[in-house]
Amino acid sequence: MTNEGVKIFKRFYNSSEAANYIGYSRSHLSNLRMRGEGPKFKKLNSGRIVYDREWLDEWVKGDHADD
Repeated sequence: MTNEGVKIFKRFYNSSEAANYIGYSRSHLSNLRMRGEGPKFKKLNSGRIVYDREWLDEWVKGDHADD
C-alpha cells in the first residue's frame, strides 16, 4: 500500500501559511488579529503565532471570507 495521491494537511499553520490557506495576505491577517477580528490563534511561549486549521475553517464558515 502506498500513499501516492494522498494529500496530508498540517494541523497548525504559521501566519504566512494561515493567510495563504484562507486567501488573505499575511499583513491583512495580522491587521485582523490586532483588531480582534481575525480567526482564533495561539501565541506560543516563543512569541510565535499559530493557527489551528479547524479554527481557520470555522472562521471562514462564519462568513468572514470577504472582510
